[in-house]
Amino acid sequence: MDYGNLLNRSWRVVWEHKFMIVLGFLAALGSGLGNNGNNLNYQLDGSEFDSIPFLQQDPAAILPIIGAWVGGLLCFGVILGIALWLLRLTTEAGMIDAASRLDAGQKVTFGEAMSAGWGKIWSMIGLNLLLFGTLVLIIIAIVVFFGLTIGASIASAASSSSEAGGILAALGAGFAAILCCVICGLVLLVILISVLHTFAQRAIVLENLGVIDGIRRGWNVIRDNLGEVIILLLLFLLLGFLVGAIITAIFIPLGALSFGPSAVRLFSGEALSGLDIFLMVVGGMALLVIVAAIRSFYVAFRSSAFTLAFQDLTDKKLPAVE
Repeated sequence: MDYGNLLNRSWRVVWEHKFMIVLGFLAALGSGLGNNGNNLNYQLDGSEFDSIPFLQQDPAAILPIIGAWVGGLLCFGVILGIALWLLRLTTEAGMIDAASRLDAGQKVTFGEAMSAGWGKIWSMIGLNLLLFGTLVLIIIAIVVFFGLTIGASIASAASSSSEAGGILAALGAGFAAILCCVICGLVLLVILISVLHTFAQRAIVLENLGVIDGIRRGWNVIRDNLGEVIILLLLFLLLGFLVGAIITAIFIPLGALSFGPSAVRLFSGEALSGLDIFLMVVGGMALLVIVAAIRSFYVAFRSSAFTLAFQDLTDKKLPAVE
């Protein structure tokens, strides 16, 4: 495989058709909402809640209201999560279809890409549930097995003799070694399922296969071209580190300029000025836009590269449009 040519074609597909970046943004958005972990160090004492009328009511009357709010928020979170998940699956399938056609010189619009992706939504759902659902069940089974085994071993050792401490130490060492092996195996399994998912997606979209046939086809492509697939994965692992380094190099100085003066004022006990607030708002928005743009481009670029690689490996490249 000519990796230089592959990357060049993938770059042109995304750079010359900017809607692919929008698809990349939607796919990245659907991958999950990050938690910035912002914490406020303001300390409260109990007297500060005395002035809140709602908290002065009878707990029996407050709890149903709190429960309703919590239930409503949970339902909203579940609905939002499902909507973002469906959005990600649709845009992933749409990027695969668009990259294949754009590389062949065909004209594709954002709406056509989304329509093509939505047409494969049920297959995408089935593929994700089958592969990652199986992975989740395996992890749950391992956790339950270790929990029950360790609990039974501790109970048996504690009731056997006065040498329970030595027995527990030996069991702990043995379980620690087994657990390390299991974790290593799980890491390899996660990598395998992720790679299989990537190639099965392309088999389903590009070759119009069902879920099981798509998985079988993806596995055959990986098995028959293992060396090329490993090199491609390592290449994008390095590119991922490079993109992360670029984002960090942008984030640190821009973040310092945007939030540094305000942080200094707050730590020194001074009030924030209008300029400080302006810098935080504008700088924060600039950071979000820049990071989102870089990540969106990379997601679209990576998806296009794997799509074109799948076609090259299977010799299913669409004929170029003259």
